[in-house]
Amino acid sequence: MRIDDAIFREAKAEAAREGMTLTRFLEEALTFRVRCGRQEKTPATRDLPVYDSGKRLPKSFNLSSAIRASAIQDDQKALENLLRPAMKAKRS
Repeated sequence: MRIDDAIFREAKAEAAREGMTLTRFLEEALTFRVRCGRQEKTPATRDLPVYDSGKRLPKSFNLSSAIRASAIQDDQKALENLLRPAMKAKRS
């Protein structure tokens, strides 16, 4: 794993402020993220205005699922960036 240097320093400083090891801090952060990822919330549905642009989406398209998938990808990238420096340091 690779963690962005700035994020790594922030995580290390926050762990020190809380009086815990960086390992413990990262375990808690990962645990929180994994558990929150399992708790799917049912989005409220609303009737929205529809405008005809001439293009059609497939009937199976689900905007909520698309947004959720995008958010998960963003979270995964952020986590990879957070952990990247730790893995670099581990290899050194």
